[in-house]
Amino acid sequence: MKQVSNGGASVRRRVFTVLAVVWLLVIWGQSLLPAAQSKGESGALLLFVQNLLPWMTEHLLRKAAHFTEYAVLGALCFCAFRVSRRFHFPAVLLCGLTAALTDETIQLFVPGRSGQISDVWLDFAGYLCAALVCLAIFRVKRKQSRRDQKAADQ
Repeated sequence: MKQVSNGGASVRRRVFTVLAVVWLLVIWGQSLLPAAQSKGESGALLLFVQNLLPWMTEHLLRKAAHFTEYAVLGALCFCAFRVSRRFHFPAVLLCGLTAALTDETIQLFVPGRSGQISDVWLDFAGYLCAALVCLAIFRVKRKQSRRDQKAADQ
């Protein structure tokens, strides 16, 4: 999305913020599922995934899901914060860490579930990886845009 004016940036910020909040609610909604229901959903997905990756276990699938769902959140939050010239990367990171801590805390109150500090780190790792990939893409695009601008000015 090319930034045209402050109005466009404001709309993009709102869209990405809403998408990030909705995705976070999906994540937390999954955390509110009792252990038996969560295990049932994982088991159904595991059967499908094992057709493609026969070595996949339920444990690996669940950990990959943690990483992936937070990677999506990291990309959305980065985009929500990075639509204007003013950007504060630590704020993006704080959002991810807070979301992961809240997610695992929620699970402490759900029957059959437990909050794991290792899952907080795994969630945050997914979030951070996606945010860093987005940052790298943004910088490459910005550098290319500056090169294009210099070429057009000459």
